[in-house]
Amino acid sequence: MTYFVVKGVNKSGNETQIMATQDGELEVRAIVETELEHASANGRAYAWRSSNSDIDAGDTRLFIKNTSDKFLIFSYAIFNPANVQCDYDIGIGNETTTATGTVITATNINGLVKVSESYEAYDDETAVADATPILTVTVPTGTATGSYRIELDGLILGKNQYLQINQETEATSGRVTVFGHFEEELI
Repeated sequence: MTYFVVKGVNKSGNETQIMATQDGELEVRAIVETELEHASANGRAYAWRSSNSDIDAGDTRLFIKNTSDKFLIFSYAIFNPANVQCDYDIGIGNETTTATGTVITATNINGLVKVSESYEAYDDETAVADATPILTVTVPTGTATGSYRIELDGLILGKNQYLQINQETEATSGRVTVFGHFEEELI
């Protein structure tokens, strides 16, 4: 069989090629990546991490408000156990109350390319009314149990909406980290 190759260059300057046989059969090579990986490659993926501190039962462990014109799409959250078994309520809201608490600066998870996005994030936020819970996560006590990953696929914030994770159990510790990315449009 004789092959011919169609070559080109994509927007990033990387060579692209499609190979085909004389019989018209195409050969392609696909690399599968998650949305978060793709966004990270473009500098649009972030991680928001709460402190590991003592907050009151019912306070917001992590509050993330999208103030961008882009959509904020969440991928997953990692919960680290506290000194007691904890319940965390995860909800989405859109109250206009000014948030308070300890400001959190997100980490762009691409160490080389960084795109600035518009958001507000707080640890131990206490001013905004509780969002209606979408789900409750129960995390057993102790560091021996490890961390818990909870998928947040489908949780998308428009402008001025927020993700709120409340620690419903009184504990002297406990941490949550949320991973997400910004997109111009939903596909």
